[in-house]
Amino acid sequence: MLELSCLRLSQDKLAALIEITPQESHVSVSDVKALILRSNFGDYLVDEEAIDDAVAKFAELRESPDLIEQWGQTFVKLANIRNAEVTIDVSEDKMVARATITAAYGGNPISQGDLVSAMQEAGVVFGLQKKRALALLAAAKQADPGVKIKKVVALGRQSVDGEDSRFERFVATPKERLLKPKETEDGRVDMRDLGNLETVEPDVELMRRHPHTHGQAGKNVCGEELPFKQGHEVPFTVGEGTKIAVNDANLLLADRTGLPLEIENGMKVDDVLSIKSVDVSYGHVDFAGSVLITGNVGDGMKVKASGDVHINGFVESASITAGGDVVVGKGVIGHRLMEGDENYSCTINAKGELHATFVQYSHIDAGKDVTITSQLLHSKIETDGKVTVSDASGLRGTLVGGSIDAGGEISAVVLGATAGTATQLTISGDFDDIQEERRSLNNIKHTLHDKLSKVLDAQMKLGSTKQEDREEGMADKLSATLHHTRQELVQIDFALDYNQQMEDQFFSNARLTVKKELHPNVRLDIVGHKLFTNREYGPTETKYEDGKMTFTPLTPGKK
Repeated sequence: MLELSCLRLSQDKLAALIEITPQESHVSVSDVKALILRSNFGDYLVDEEAIDDAVAKFAELRESPDLIEQWGQTFVKLANIRNAEVTIDVSEDKMVARATITAAYGGNPISQGDLVSAMQEAGVVFGLQKKRALALLAAAKQADPGVKIKKVVALGRQSVDGEDSRFERFVATPKERLLKPKETEDGRVDMRDLGNLETVEPDVELMRRHPHTHGQAGKNVCGEELPFKQGHEVPFTVGEGTKIAVNDANLLLADRTGLPLEIENGMKVDDVLSIKSVDVSYGHVDFAGSVLITGNVGDGMKVKASGDVHINGFVESASITAGGDVVVGKGVIGHRLMEGDENYSCTINAKGELHATFVQYSHIDAGKDVTITSQLLHSKIETDGKVTVSDASGLRGTLVGGSIDAGGEISAVVLGATAGTATQLTISGDFDDIQEERRSLNNIKHTLHDKLSKVLDAQMKLGSTKQEDREEGMADKLSATLHHTRQELVQIDFALDYNQQMEDQFFSNARLTVKKELHPNVRLDIVGHKLFTNREYGPTETKYEDGKMTFTPLTPGKK
């Protein structure tokens, strides 16, 4: 067995040496390794080739003992001290820095100073995670030689977008009654009982504006600031019949008795004409304000209001025109004036939204969203907004037949019928305006490039002209024109980028969503991208990708 006395530390104290001396028995690689492990050099980095060299020399000396006189005192370097090493990896987004420490082979561990220096060399100057870093250093110090330990040592700070002023409404609006029918004592929902339509009195609190938040810039581990969206104060829209509270600029109050209606960033209180029913005995209605009809609107009757129209009952083959929303508690029922065409006996024209429980054989023209909570059957719908055929739970809502031309998303729980009833859906929105703006911007850009070329040509021509032959001030004039033209081109490029964002946003909103069943014979046209169903589908949505529109399974849990 090799004796420990065969080993010694090198003069520079960085390596373990073995002296080659005569041995009584054969010396193997295992013998040498066992000797190192028994010694104080067990943590050193072993050189396998050096061990083979030492074993060979021991064997050679055993066969020829006289070689000792020729060699003299002979040493082989078996193992080396190696200090711990640290590397720093920064993530692609520069938000995370990780340190990897390779434990020392008998050498010095990584100190706090070493780690900080390595981070600085890697450009990491922000977000040091002190506890994690100390834990890494401690773990690496206790680890076996050569073991690699990796931990996060720095984290960037995400930017926080500010929020614009937020508006909290305190009073219920009429259309909410349709979306949330009254619950009976036994817990069931009575779709026919929408509760009372409540008006407000002067000085009733209508809405509070919550302050905007500024937001905060982020910073990555390299110390670079990350952009953030700053929140803005949004002013109240003080509609007719409302006022700002004297002692609270963020509180909107009613200024008269009437019907509370929500408008963008505010409220209004409409004068209300309350009518039991509109029929031949009452006559047509034309009112400057909002109209509340607690009963029905009968066949052939006309109701016109500058504000909202709220009808608790049915609309049967009548004409409703509103400057605001139209809310029908029960249903809208009409019939075709002539078989096979889309002229109907019941028409509703609303500059705002249309809400109803069900609609059949009717023509609806709305400036904003159309929401039907039960059924939309064989009707013509035209709206700049979206069309939703679904109750609040998303469990029922059937759209069958007719045609819809919407500005945004069309969604239903069930679309079409098993019998293959023809249903035409079109989504156009403001796509044509977006495309026309792009054409105009590209034309302007082309004109500016032509102008830029002419200015550059003029500058080159001027440069080859003798100083005395040049028009006074021409050089400055050309430079100013060149600078201005380049600025205009930058602005056009910004406008084109924004135009592309608008197109992307259009296709994000212009989609079809069917939550349960999509039946055959449904035709969909989204600005020229046409789809047709010739079979049954389950939950389905449209997807626009790489210039193509396709049907795809609806993502679970998506509303």
